[in-house]
Amino acid sequence: MGNRLNKILGTVFLLASGAYYTAERIGAKIAAAIPAAGAAARGSYDATPSNPTFFENFFVWFFMLVGFVLLTYGFPKDKDG
Repeated sequence: MGNRLNKILGTVFLLASGAYYTAERIGAKIAAAIPAAGAAARGSYDATPSNPTFFENFFVWFFMLVGFVLLTYGFPKDKDG
């Protein structure tokens, strides 16, 4: 694989990691809001959403690691020096 392809794939994997983590956080907020809205109609309800941690999901840190490695290999060291 060429250096340019490694840079592109590394960037794609890093962006996918961030997008997946963001989607997971949005889903957690929505999942916490649904029972809170139902209970608020009947009375008081204290629901604090449990946000997923960064390393809780395998795909988030795996995509980040693969993206970082590919991006690092995309910028080779100077062979003359």
